Amino acid sequence: MPNDKLKGYLCGAASGASYGLIPLFSLPLLHRGVDFDSLLFYRYLIATAVLGLITRIKGRDLALQRGEIPFIAVLGILFAISSILMFMAFDYMPTGLVSTMFFIYPILVAVIMAAVYGERMTRGRCAALALAIGGIALLYLTGGKLRFSATGLALTFSAALTYAAYIIIVNKSRVRHLRGSKVAFWSLAAGTAIFFARTGFGTRLQHVPSAEAWGLVLLLAIVPTVVSCTSLVMSVRCIGSTATSILGALEPVTAVVCGTLVFAEPMTLRVFAAIAMIVGAVLLLVASDAVGRLGHNLSNKIRNKTFKR
Repeated sequence: MPNDKLKGYLCGAASGASYGLIPLFSLPLLHRGVDFDSLLFYRYLIATAVLGLITRIKGRDLALQRGEIPFIAVLGILFAISSILMFMAFDYMPTGLVSTMFFIYPILVAVIMAAVYGERMTRGRCAALALAIGGIALLYLTGGKLRFSATGLALTFSAALTYAAYIIIVNKSRVRHLRGSKVAFWSLAAGTAIFFARTGFGTRLQHVPSAEAWGLVLLLAIVPTVVSCTSLVMSVRCIGSTATSILGALEPVTAVVCGTLVFAEPMTLRVFAAIAMIVGAVLLLVASDAVGRLGHNLSNKIRNKTFKR
């Protein structure tokens, strides 16, 4: 069990960090005139092909039982809709602000899990969630004039809600026990079909303009898609929906670090403090969960000894 928990935290961190690379690979393509439906079709198609190839090389099957198909279809639709809504929000608000507002999804996950499934929200998790949200707000909401938009806010909230629903269904449906790669493969395959339909079944599909652009598409398909999706499913399975969603706070940290290293953006004291808060939230989450498990195990041992007497 401890090994599963550690695996869950590591996978959650990998999922959040890799997902934060989406703007790094996608924005240059959008600026070159590739529309987001075509871009997302290429992203999902290549990611599906890569996952299928890896699965076959490992000698594993991709077959689904009949009862699992509806849940996989719903997961694919939710994941695709979340991507569509988030890219649409970029037209109304700055990318950083959209990323900040999108991080409301851990709150939505926590509220739904508590209200519908009775999951207890510990003080440690509440503190970690508050610290993570504070750090992200410090990253993007300090200084300068922010361009808010009612439409952009509605799109971003809807994207967060659909992503929260995706995480919860992965945890609470019968696909919970499937391999992460299988869930990710079929979710992305369903999304590929959706984006193919949105391009007029290929009639409005735009060409990728250059070899360099194809490299960006390939990286977009592998790092923030294949790596992030498979890691997300494994993390949810090991540590649950709420903890996994809090670890998503590493997403904007990745974006900021990339901006500093790749685009020579300044690393100010405010940005450094925000990153420290987010990393602190992750460490607090892991520590509080570990202490909670230790206390639970200790109370069980004491109760068992008492009953034996």
